[in-house]
Amino acid sequence: MPQPAQVTSVEALEAFKSSLIVYLEKGGRLLDEVSEDVVRTRIWLETDRQLYWKKLVHQRTKEMAQAEQELLTARLSDMPEAIKARRLAVNRAKLALHRAEDGLARVKQWLRRYETEVESRTKVVVQLRQLLGYDMSKAVAFLEGAVSTLAAYAEMSAPSPLDPRTQTGDADVAARRNQTAEPPAPEGGFP
Repeated sequence: MPQPAQVTSVEALEAFKSSLIVYLEKGGRLLDEVSEDVVRTRIWLETDRQLYWKKLVHQRTKEMAQAEQELLTARLSDMPEAIKARRLAVNRAKLALHRAEDGLARVKQWLRRYETEVESRTKVVVQLRQLLGYDMSKAVAFLEGAVSTLAAYAEMSAPSPLDPRTQTGDADVAARRNQTAEPPAPEGGFP
């Protein structure tokens, strides 16, 4: 006779299922945040940062032109002290313009590299999110089914060992076989 299963704690399975659901919710939110951050960063680079550096380059170009114009005016007035001060101003303006152009170039470089270096890696995050959303929800459904099946099994009353329908010894098995077998043929031949 097969041994009955030893179901001792359906609550442990229920607790695991609850923990899995909490994990899936937290993990899903975290992966959604990562995906949103990637999109926000791209938008930030395309709009805010690129616009900022373009405006700064434009402003620094104007300042550079202004400084060069003032240097030209100082040269025409033949004032050595003013020429020296205007040369320093032109050098500072050139340096500021160079920094702004470098900033714009870096933003453009990041935008070119962003898809291959960031967004391509984000596909793994999207796949993991789909796994959590679809496959792991199947696991939760399986656990729910297992819990209900095991709970129903645990609630079944074990058969009593004194019940004659469940006592099956060798003699009982042989008797049942004889009842289902064909009756023996009469001894003298045909009936």
